[in-house]
Amino acid sequence: MRKRLTEFSLNERAIPFALLFVTIISFGLLIPWLGFYWDDWPVIYMAETQGTDGFREFYQYDRPFSAWTYILFGPILGTTPLVWHLFSLLLRWLTAVILWLSLRSLWPDKPHQAFWTASLFAVAPVFTQQPVAVAYSQHWICFLLYFLSIYWMLRAYREIRRFYLFTALALAASLVQLLTMEYFLGLELLRPVILWFYFRTHQHSATTVQVFRRTARAAWVYILLLAAFIVWRVFFLQLAEADPNQLVFLEELSGSPLTALIHLGQKMIQDFIFLVSSWLAAVKPADIELLRPFSMAALAAAVFAAVVFGLVFGRYRSKEDTRNNLWHRQAMILGVLAILLGTLPVWLIGRQVSVGPLGSRFSLAAMFGLSLLFVGILEWLSPRHKAKLTVICILIGIAVHANLYTAKVYQFSWEKQRGFYWQLFWRAPHVQPGTAFISEGEIFPYVGLYSTSMGLSLLYPPVEIPEKMPHGFFSYSERLYRYPKELAAGTLLLEQRIRNYSFHAMSEDSIVLDFTPELNRCLHLLSIRDESDRDLPGSIRSILPISDLSRIQLEPLDGWAPPTNIFGPEPEHTWCYYYQRAGLAYQQEDWREVIRLMDEARSQGFAPRDMKENLPLLDAYLKTNQIEPALKLSLQIKGLSDKIDDPVCTMWLEASESNPDPAIGPAFG
Repeated sequence: MRKRLTEFSLNERAIPFALLFVTIISFGLLIPWLGFYWDDWPVIYMAETQGTDGFREFYQYDRPFSAWTYILFGPILGTTPLVWHLFSLLLRWLTAVILWLSLRSLWPDKPHQAFWTASLFAVAPVFTQQPVAVAYSQHWICFLLYFLSIYWMLRAYREIRRFYLFTALALAASLVQLLTMEYFLGLELLRPVILWFYFRTHQHSATTVQVFRRTARAAWVYILLLAAFIVWRVFFLQLAEADPNQLVFLEELSGSPLTALIHLGQKMIQDFIFLVSSWLAAVKPADIELLRPFSMAALAAAVFAAVVFGLVFGRYRSKEDTRNNLWHRQAMILGVLAILLGTLPVWLIGRQVSVGPLGSRFSLAAMFGLSLLFVGILEWLSPRHKAKLTVICILIGIAVHANLYTAKVYQFSWEKQRGFYWQLFWRAPHVQPGTAFISEGEIFPYVGLYSTSMGLSLLYPPVEIPEKMPHGFFSYSERLYRYPKELAAGTLLLEQRIRNYSFHAMSEDSIVLDFTPELNRCLHLLSIRDESDRDLPGSIRSILPISDLSRIQLEPLDGWAPPTNIFGPEPEHTWCYYYQRAGLAYQQEDWREVIRLMDEARSQGFAPRDMKENLPLLDAYLKTNQIEPALKLSLQIKGLSDKIDDPVCTMWLEASESNPDPAIGPAFG
């Protein structure tokens, strides 16, 4: 058995499966529990309300040719989260495979190094937005096209008989990915360097001058294409609005050249250090919690990935030219250049990888260079194959662990979103179009205000003009705090716009809400009756008079139900379901229905963990003159929480003033 294991080896056919293995274990394990985030929602909103017709106009605002990816794949993939996540995973894997093929063409004598580079690329933890599957599918399509272009470019010189065919394919792939988005524009500048190393590797007897001439003859057509695209993009492209990706650096350079260059150098240094240290930063000791099931599962998956990669795919054996002792120099040079050139467009528009919660999206173009640089450094530090393989396995294990934790946060966000939308539908089966929802702050991680607005608009029946979104979501702490008087008076115009989609409403047409399930609470739609709630921020209490719950209708419009392909199947009916339905009955002053729903919930073993959620039942008891159960519930509330004495006392006071029964006054007194 030991002899068989020793003799066991894998050929190159196993490499795509190895890359698939590390990709799935790193990003695929939590896919069934992931959903939509950030810029996913606009695409899903358009696909659900307009089909493919809305994509062209939407994307003409900054990338008029990028709509093709959604026009092509949108009808195929639909609006189900699982399908989009599988598609994004497939694209990432294919990109890693084509990268591997490109490196095998570039350095045919370095098979292991090509494999390791592609493996690190497949799992690189620096890009933390892989779960934003719909939006970043477009990025992965472009990255795939870029490496296909590199692969076909090199293949054109390997198969001279098909030179023009592969050159045409390479140019076409390059043009399509450039027109779709500019994320990988900087990497196009790598082509002369790649071709230089290619001719150096394949033409050992050629002089430096000969290699230079051959490189120049091969690269000029690609550089010309890039230059033409840049001239068109900067000087001739007409956008519907101001360009969101203006070359800020050129403006600074014309005003103060020295300062602009210093700022550029500072950004380059900061981001380079951030990128190179990303694998180390992914190691978070606080994530190792031995009593937490997910922590143990993530740790087990990371160890499993590292061990399997080492034991199984470490058996990949291929002939390697050990005479090329300078390969590490080429790898490190190309790696550093790929990092710098890949990130250059980001710096030129005044942004950084290391700044802001969305900065990691700018690391995509640097992932190739980062992976190649690490492998080049390993080659430089040690000639021992097993030592290098061990380090690669450790890096893969670290990346798997970090990526699983990243996905877990996105999973929490999706669970919170689904809980919110279904609870809102239970509480408000239909809401008049033109209603703004206001919260203290954003309520979901990795979503954003306009994306939540589109989610709200999809929760209810579509409107005649989808570009005029029927519902909008606003955060008091982000913008509304600047206009407290106008907001509270109901005279503030609430506006929200993303490209050709917009929402407009006066602040008097609002519903104020609080959604903090992490504090063991259900969704609360607030009104002036909640002004004594000490758990609410003062800013929210100040605007409760504008919260108009009368905009909620008792029944869904024409039997409407939220699309389960988007929001998932209706969750199990636990406490929050009964609380929301009771809240709707309470709004209609159907006191007996409130009591019935609450009794049904308790009969099934459900109870609130936030004592405020007993208040509708208490008021219903008092309104129906059920003094004894009201007193019992009041004492229970008082015994479990000292934060809601005021609303309890207020309810008893109102009951005593409106009800002549002499038993009410002393009962709670």
